[in-house]
Amino acid sequence: MGYTVEAKDGQIGAIDRKTYDGRQVYVCAGDGSLLKVDVNTVERIDHRNHKIYLAVTRGELTAVEGAAPGAGRVRSR
Repeated sequence: MGYTVEAKDGQIGAIDRKTYDGRQVYVCAGDGSLLKVDVNTVERIDHRNHKIYLAVTRGELTAVEGAAPGAGRVRSR
C-alpha cells in the first residue's frame, strides 16, 4: 500500500515498497519528479492513515538527477 509523505511545509507526494533502497526512500512528488529522502529525516510514521512525516522542508530534499519528467507520477487517491 502506498504512503503519502508530509514535509514540515506540506505534502510532497507518495511512496510504495518498490521505491525503498536501503537508507534512501524515493518519493514520487506531486509534479511527477522523484525526490530522494534519507530515512534519518523520518520524524514519525502513521500506519493507520498511511502517512510518513519528515523532519525537513520540501526545499531540503534532493531531486533525483536523470529521472525523466513524470517518472514518479502516481495515481491520486
